[in-house]
Amino acid sequence: MEFKEFLMSEYLLGKKSAEDYVSRFNGIVERGIYNGESEFTPSMKATIEAEFPNSKNHYLLTLKRYIEFKKRKNDFS
Repeated sequence: MEFKEFLMSEYLLGKKSAEDYVSRFNGIVERGIYNGESEFTPSMKATIEAEFPNSKNHYLLTLKRYIEFKKRKNDFS
């Protein structure tokens, strides 16, 4: 299962909303904020808040949900 499908099934998001999450996650990775860590850290939070000050916490939630997705995916691997 990919991140987009996880969001759609776990959080009952529509396709467009799930795609928005994937886009935000890609932005987080491109800026070097997330590098495969298994825990959400205070430094990630501070960096996201500085990089995306007008995001209304969408980027924070995106990264938290991605880390949750990664943990669940590893549990079933």
